[in-house]
Amino acid sequence: MSSRTFSPSDDLPGMVGGPPTLSMPADWTLSTAWQRAQRESDDGGAVNDAERIVSLSDGDDFHRVLWALKGRTLVAECDCAGHKYHGGWCAHVASLWWQWVRGSIVVAHLDTGREYPAPPSWLRLDDDPTAYEQLTPAELDALLSCDLGSFGVREFARYTDRAAGTIGNLLADAREKTEGCR
Repeated sequence: MSSRTFSPSDDLPGMVGGPPTLSMPADWTLSTAWQRAQRESDDGGAVNDAERIVSLSDGDDFHRVLWALKGRTLVAECDCAGHKYHGGWCAHVASLWWQWVRGSIVVAHLDTGREYPAPPSWLRLDDDPTAYEQLTPAELDALLSCDLGSFGVREFARYTDRAAGTIGNLLADAREKTEGCR
């Protein structure tokens, strides 16, 4: 599997960088942004592995949203004013979350290149996106899939067409590099 690369769009310089991590809002079912996200359809689509255009059916604007996995977390940032006002959960970001949990979109992991049709079991919304930067993409993929996910070492080895010993070595290296980090 080849590693994915991301280069920011020219028209939105600096969009990917250090967006704040998300945490689930306490009033997500009652807020206007979440109600709108569940009620309206999105006529947008993917721009690249990390960005999507969101165009909700009740509005006349489109918004460019960073929406990707990095490390063990989801990075999200929208260019609308509501994104800052609602602590990261504007209607556009909430719409992408709603689509993702319902299996309507696939989210790419920027470090490993793997795509996820639903939120993985290891996902932490409030984790530091740079916490696993010391790992290679293969080490991170093995750690997320085997130690934090639901794969066994042999099962993951078959899934990735690698030897079980290779996966074991990747896990050992990842565990050593992240000791105390998980």
